[in-house]
Amino acid sequence: MTEAHITSCPCGSNKAYSACCGLYHSGSPAPTAETLMRSRYSAYALKNIDYIIKTTWRCQQPQLEQDRNHLQQDSTNWLRLEVLGTEAGQPEDHTGIVEFKAWYKDLPASHEQVMHETSEFIRENGQWYYIHPALTRAPAMKERKPERNDPCPCGSGRKYKKCCM
Repeated sequence: MTEAHITSCPCGSNKAYSACCGLYHSGSPAPTAETLMRSRYSAYALKNIDYIIKTTWRCQQPQLEQDRNHLQQDSTNWLRLEVLGTEAGQPEDHTGIVEFKAWYKDLPASHEQVMHETSEFIRENGQWYYIHPALTRAPAMKERKPERNDPCPCGSGRKYKKCCM
């Protein structure tokens, strides 16, 4: 189902998609880590790959972009979401943690499975990002910290000040 045709938000909020995750998929920044996590779940359910990549920590986006084809061809059918708890992740925080369970079916299999995850989030310049645990974080600089105008150590090709700073 395309985003234009859904009414109830996939994240389980019992709100209309347009008044819930649709706002964030359209460009409004998520105010909390939990809101970002819910909107990312909805993006997975709707196969909104651009949003998934855009809301992954900027230092990890180039790695995720390389996996775009796999994400687009994924046949997972997301069924429901349950948020178990949060730690920090509010508008005034810089980091947050969200624990959740997401039920799904890998098609063509018919048995339901659950993914239980405790996810980390970071807020930079007013925008929350998911820190993907399976992707490389920016490498530690052993000799010195990068300066503002140095190339970003994450390998994005951008200056540090415009990327992971």
